Parts: sequence; structure tokens; C-alpha cells
Amino acid sequence: MDEAMLEQWVIPNFSGKSGALDFHSDLAICTMTMLKAVYKLAGRQCQGFLESILELMEIDLPVLDHST
Repeated sequence: MDEAMLEQWVIPNFSGKSGALDFHSDLAICTMTMLKAVYKLAGRQCQGFLESILELMEIDLPVLDHST
């Protein structure tokens, strides 16, 4: 993961729209989807896998909830 990717992981400014807020960027969503497909993981497994990777890399980023 390079610095540009880390900066784009979370959307910094929320829109003022009503309803659910966009917090994770398209990049974060696509990364989760790619990991699920490549490693044939269920949602909860993929969430834990990505959390473990980020922890090992000592990167403090939020991970999408498996039900999102």
C-alpha cells in the first residue's frame, strides 16, 4: 500500500445529504470486493483478513463492516 492509497481510503468530507453517509471510498470497497473474490472469502472472513493485514503493517485504517 502506498501513501496515495492510504490517503484515499476514507472520504474526508461527508456530503450534506440525508440518509446513509459515505465514509469509505470506492477504493476501499473495491479492495474488499477483490479480496473476497480472489481468496474466496465470506464477508466476515474478508473483514478479519484485511484487519489482520493492516495490523501487521501497522496501518491504522478502518475496515468496512462485513454487512456493508
